[in-house]
Amino acid sequence: MGIFITERELAGLKNAPEGSRQRVFCRELTERTRRNTREDALVQSSDTQEWYHLCWERFSDASFVCMAEGDAAVGQWLYKRTMEIVRMDEDRWLGPWFRGRSAQPSGFLETSHITMAVCEAIANCPFLFTDDEKQEILTAIREKGMKLCERYCEAIEKGQDTINNWFMVLLNGFGTAAVLLGDEERIRKARHWARLAGILYNRNDYGESVQYSNYASLHLAHLNEVLIRSGCAQEELDLDCYTRLMEWYAASFLYNKPLAEGGERYPRSFNFGDSAAIFRPTADLLAHIAVRCKDSSPRQAGLAAWMFETMYENPALGPDELATFGFFNQYQYHTILMLPDMAVPLSPIEAGLPETLSFEGGQIISRDRWENADAAIAIQAGYGLLNVNSHRHHDQNSFQLAIGNERMLIDPGHCCYRLQTQRESASEMAHNTISVKKKGQLLEQKAVGGNIFRREDAGNRLLCSYFWKHVQIVGSDASGLYAGAVEKAVRYWVMDLPHMMFVIDVISAKEEVSVCAHFCANNRDGRLQVHQATEQRLVLRRGGRALKLFEAYAETDGKETASKLSFNWTAMHDYYHPLPNQAGQGKEGSVCRYLWEGPEGKEHVRIHTFLMDESEAVKGWHVYHMEDGYVRMESPDKKRILEAKLEDGCLLLRDETGECHKTEALV
Repeated sequence: MGIFITERELAGLKNAPEGSRQRVFCRELTERTRRNTREDALVQSSDTQEWYHLCWERFSDASFVCMAEGDAAVGQWLYKRTMEIVRMDEDRWLGPWFRGRSAQPSGFLETSHITMAVCEAIANCPFLFTDDEKQEILTAIREKGMKLCERYCEAIEKGQDTINNWFMVLLNGFGTAAVLLGDEERIRKARHWARLAGILYNRNDYGESVQYSNYASLHLAHLNEVLIRSGCAQEELDLDCYTRLMEWYAASFLYNKPLAEGGERYPRSFNFGDSAAIFRPTADLLAHIAVRCKDSSPRQAGLAAWMFETMYENPALGPDELATFGFFNQYQYHTILMLPDMAVPLSPIEAGLPETLSFEGGQIISRDRWENADAAIAIQAGYGLLNVNSHRHHDQNSFQLAIGNERMLIDPGHCCYRLQTQRESASEMAHNTISVKKKGQLLEQKAVGGNIFRREDAGNRLLCSYFWKHVQIVGSDASGLYAGAVEKAVRYWVMDLPHMMFVIDVISAKEEVSVCAHFCANNRDGRLQVHQATEQRLVLRRGGRALKLFEAYAETDGKETASKLSFNWTAMHDYYHPLPNQAGQGKEGSVCRYLWEGPEGKEHVRIHTFLMDESEAVKGWHVYHMEDGYVRMESPDKKRILEAKLEDGCLLLRDETGECHKTEALV
């Protein structure tokens, strides 16, 4: 057999019970393959992608169906497409027009994917080709694929400047080609670079986004899988770096729900940075961890199996042309072959995960409970030194809020990177944070940066994260992101989930500035209902859930000064597509943005209250201003009370018992 599939796996698949999940997934993969190879072309008339963005998954599927099912028609399609690509010139292997060209080119993402596609064809279906054609294919893999990928990786290690998911992607193309070609020297080099790639991961997350952590990890895990299958001892490889991501992925996942009424259920996840709202980890990555790491990391392996079971409940869920580039993640044949050997699924409850989890890249994710949570919140609240960085937004001190199975306050996600709407989606104005203006000009947050080669101090520092009784308190200071113009940019989240939350901002500047707090509400289906009671009081409703969002107190230079409310529209996106005007790209108006902006001054305080419940029940929750300066949130039965005020530079809290608490971090 080749480097991708074993005889034992094929025999196990053939002997699997007809109604088993393995056979169900295999049948669906076979059906989609036949559907995607009907026309005598790589790109089918129903496709929306360019050929280099779907070639790997198409060749992977076709080579498996040809080998495992003996499908001659699919084999003929694969043969013709393989020889077409092999005979393309080097420039075509470099990918789209927007990739730069040079006298001595190095590879791009597309180069690696093309290399992987051709490797699938020759490794799984060598019987399709003559000896001369095999030699032609191997030469193309070496000269147009492996060497270009190698040149890229060498430049990254030598230059020691920018490093990100690209390194893992190009490494996969290089290393897999080296294994296929039996090039021992380059296999050793690939293993060296794989160790470097492992350093890019944090203790429990990854410094780009959840979407790009998956894209990077899919490629690194694929290379490790190829190395293991070619005889390398698993103990000599670093699988732990991406196995550590499983708690982050599990915490980020919210629920499955149709994108449109009556449609198929899609996952929803917290999606800071360039990430899809319908993110789910690639199934091959989950299967790899659930099988290879079930002894060394049983909890993470169990979580991986649970996520596969939960997020891949429908094997026919599409689209399937967006898979290997990570636009909408899918499963390939390794998932099917490894499925019987996966660890026993462990839900977050069974794995013993707490309802609040903190991650080195800056996210703190909390929910009132794991199953059918009434409220879940994800916060960008300070970060440590980053080992890798790309695809971050200007979203520090922002948050996302889900009430029941409704994402109420959202992150915009991402779309085609060459669009103006993508640049707007990355700005702080598109996130639930603050913006600072000087004489009407935005003082834009500095981009979060740094990697293993170029260390950068954190611009947003976590001040505190702890519980007082059942109240969670998180504080962070993002003043380091304003190039010295802002001395203090502290935001506190004070949460008694699932019903009550304060968001408190304290801003100090050397010169007079204005502060604007903006909140981005989900209107992707046009079903957001908004009631504006006063200029300081909003009630947002969607899907039977509601949020009372009030600016409860505003102060500038020591004087109470209510902010001015304004409104506009922006966009949120379901998932990424490399081309404009495609499914997944959100329309302007899919987000209703509410902005409270105060007058200029050097010292600013803002206290916002959030009351969350079902649409009718929220009417019984109230906000009061107490005579001693506290802002009170109160339940309908008056048995749950949470109060807050700022006094002498400290944040003070009080609950229904009358007990007071002074926060650990001074503002």
